[in-house]
Parts: sequence; C-alpha cells; structure tokens
Amino acid sequence: MPLMTLFAVITLLLAAVYLLTILLFLIGLRRPASPGSAELPEVTVVVAARNEELRIGALLDDLAAQDYPAGHYEVIVADDGSRDRTAEIVRSRMALHPFIQLLSIAECPAGWSPKKYALQQAIGRAQGEIILATDADCRLGPQWARTMVRYFLPDVGFVIGFSQYGRRGEPQNAIERLQAMDFIPLMGVAEGSCNLGLPLSASGQNLAYRRKAFLEVGGYTRVAHRVSGDDVLLMQLIRRHPAYRVVFASQPQAFASSTPQPTLSEFINQRKRWASNGSFQFFLNLPFFAYLVMVYLYTAALFFGVPLALALRQHAGLFLLALVSKVAGEWAISWSSARRYERTDLLPWFPLWFAAQVPYITLVGILGTFGNFKWKDRKHPAAL
Repeated sequence: MPLMTLFAVITLLLAAVYLLTILLFLIGLRRPASPGSAELPEVTVVVAARNEELRIGALLDDLAAQDYPAGHYEVIVADDGSRDRTAEIVRSRMALHPFIQLLSIAECPAGWSPKKYALQQAIGRAQGEIILATDADCRLGPQWARTMVRYFLPDVGFVIGFSQYGRRGEPQNAIERLQAMDFIPLMGVAEGSCNLGLPLSASGQNLAYRRKAFLEVGGYTRVAHRVSGDDVLLMQLIRRHPAYRVVFASQPQAFASSTPQPTLSEFINQRKRWASNGSFQFFLNLPFFAYLVMVYLYTAALFFGVPLALALRQHAGLFLLALVSKVAGEWAISWSSARRYERTDLLPWFPLWFAAQVPYITLVGILGTFGNFKWKDRKHPAAL
C-alpha cells in the first residue's frame, strides 16, 4: 500500500474513533450527578499562593462571604515563598475573619513540586472533613462551598467543579476570549467522562475531596515529583481507590471563574505545563492516556496530512473528510458544553479557535513532553 494511502486510511480511522469518543462524552453530559447530601460537615478551603497580591484579596473576600455555618468552615492560604504583598494582604483579611489562616512556606524539599508541597502542608493542618481547593486568582459565588459539599454522598471521595476563564459579560481581549472558548469543551469532556464513570480530568481552580481519601492515597507523595498536576493526578489516585467514586458538580452555584493568561506566549507556556503530565497518565489511567494519544495523533495527522495531500494531489478528499469530521466533533462538544454552562456567547469564536487549535495542539504536545516551561517565575523541565 502506498505511503500516502496508508497515511490517509490511518487518519480516517483516527477520525472515526474520535467521533465515537465525542458521542460518548455527549451521552455522559446528559447524565449529570445529583447533589443529594443534606449534611454540612466541617470544611477547609486550601489555597496555594505565590506572588498573587493583585488577586488574592478578591478571592479571600469571596471566601469570607460564603454561606456556610460558622464554626464549620476555615480557610488556609499556603504562601509559597511570595516576594510581593501576598502575605500582607492575607493578614489583613485574617484581622477581619478569624477563620482565615496563613501558612508560610519558606523552602520546598527536594523531590517535591512547590505547589504540591504547599498544599500538602496546608492539608496537614486542616480540620475539615472535606477539603475544598481553588486557585488564588479565582472568583467564587457565595453558595460555592455549600453546593460543592452537597455532592458528597457516602461513597463520593472527589468532586470536580466547573471553572471558566472570565465570566459572561466581562470584557476580554481576543487572546482571553480564545482561552475561554478553549476551556469550555475541556470542561464538557471532564463532565461527560466523569458522568460515565471514567473521569479523565479536573481543574485545580475548583475541586473538593475527602481529607480521609487524600490521606488514604498518601496525599501527593506518589506524584510529588511532578511539577504540575495537583488536580488531575490527585483525582486519578482517588479514582483508583475502591471505596470512592468521583462526581462532577454541574450546578451553577458551584461554578468558579479564573483569570486567563494575558499573552499568547504565556498561554502556550501554561498549556505546555498541562501537557507535561500526559505521559504520566500511562501509570494512573491507561484509557485517558490512550485518549490523549489518539487526540494528538489525529490532530498532528491533520496538521501535516492536509497540506501534504493538497500539495501532492493525493487523497486530498480523504484528508479533508477527516478535517471536517474534527470540525463536526469539536462543534458538537463545544456547543453542548456552552449551552450547559451558559457560555453560548463564546461560540462565535469557534472558527478562529478551531483554526488555531490544530497547530497549537501539535506544537504543545511536543514541547510539553520534551521541552521546558516556566511557572511562578521558576523554570521546570517538562518531562521531569
């Protein structure tokens, strides 16, 4: 079989598998978890912060405004060696709200990711039965804690919360809008897979878990060396525990929003950091690893195959069919997710986002596996 013919056949097979996977995610989105618990246990919110003076105050104000019973609620901010006014701002909120605590992390031991170590120390001090986690640049509604806790039925060990870049109606430039558009289908995939009983991903911007479950899987010790992945790697560890299941919190009161990266280069850097954990999924969740490989190979095949087929005038129709299939699949999950999360305002950005998606996934997949990235003014090897 000629090489281009084989290339075209493989690309079409990848397209078929991809569309089947998207169909499964869409089915999963129609099976949301129910927040059936009426209990209000003690909870601890943990936040790792480094050089967040511009944003930590707004988050702490949101956390202080939570509708949760006094005496059952605490907030621990782990200051990961900030060089700005982060600690000062936290102390100013502590003077107003005694349930806010500051934990200063001076040094990170060898073999530990700084953020994971900060969170590990904060959870070690926590009194809550339920740990709620968010990032220092996030915003939360007053019902966030109460709503997330309602998803903890007796067999639930981990709850994935929805997050978005910015909120509907907020002004954003083109780079920020594209990031917001990019994140919506990712959240749809996270919920769709979770509702089917095979959770694939989570975001540290919004998640919760039982402290008991965290301790039973050894906390972050098994994945301490991974620079990123304080969210998805922990979720995968708890998912593997036979006593617990993972659910997705889809009620709007549980939603969080985060701040998009201000420039294209910082966006690419962030995605390299996320991609750096892809290979490690081989050890934690083989189906997820297979899904990541399939999506990457499909995208890379389109990136190289479409222009090559057009230039050589060989099987151009087959490659264009594979491209149209990806457009259809991405539109289906994007449209369904945007409707579900009330972000249909982002759909006009879909064409530009899709045009950028094929080259950036191809590039980031390589750089995230073999390159370096910068995070919180620290440089890290991606394949650590």
